[in-house]
Amino acid sequence: MALRRPDVCVACGSALDAGSRAEWNPSLKAITCLACVEKRTASEPDPASVEQRSSPTSFERGTPGASARRKYEKLHDRREEHAKQKLGRRIGGVYLALSTEPQSTRAWGIGSKGERRLGEYLESIHDESRVIVLHDRRIPGSKANIDHIAVCRNGIYAIDAKNYAGKVQRIDRGGWFSTDLRLYVGRRDCTRLVGGMGKQIEAIRSALGEAVVQEFEIDVKAALCFVDAEWSLFAKPFRLNEVWVGWAKALGEQLLADGPLAGEHLITLARRVAAALPPA
Repeated sequence: MALRRPDVCVACGSALDAGSRAEWNPSLKAITCLACVEKRTASEPDPASVEQRSSPTSFERGTPGASARRKYEKLHDRREEHAKQKLGRRIGGVYLALSTEPQSTRAWGIGSKGERRLGEYLESIHDESRVIVLHDRRIPGSKANIDHIAVCRNGIYAIDAKNYAGKVQRIDRGGWFSTDLRLYVGRRDCTRLVGGMGKQIEAIRSALGEAVVQEFEIDVKAALCFVDAEWSLFAKPFRLNEVWVGWAKALGEQLLADGPLAGEHLITLARRVAAALPPA
């Protein structure tokens, strides 16, 4: 298909101009460039082998960035329809081509792309014996959702993907005799992102049930993963108020680290979380 508007390949992250040919995946609501389509086709496994590998314990793991993408498309289409109704199809089309979308609309699109890119990476390390990944989970009774959940041997992680530009830093804004550690991305104070992870941790603990948390001694953790941000040359992931902050590859190493949970328990725990926190 030919793109009606600029987009980004979900597989390689390449920018695609309007009019470029690409593949549209309706289930993922994502675009894949033709170069990545050709690579995937060349390495596509035999269907019989895929069927043999399919797990009888499978359940709905969700689609990365699906709800954010739906929100973006809803706002985009509403703006397009409003402009064409008010100005006419021809003039409205010219207006849309020459104007930029409101920041509030673009934020949903940017966020969706960040979630999809991190989701692609997390899928590459998904392994039912070590790391089980769930995507885009709805928190019942709330408009909020959890971008990704990873059930690992060293605990269960609520993962928030952020597609922000700028250098990520932990800066002490305290005085001579006090400490006030804050999270900055570029010049923006983003410490509020850390505070928002508490509700996600509580949602996962509630989904498991306190009895299960105590029985398996599950450590429920939070992680902020910045997809396209900058890091200093010798930067290392850090913690702020018990929230892990870092980038995708470092997060993968954290998730794959060994821990007290046995591999056979991961499916049971993941199914319990997936049932209580359905796809958004």
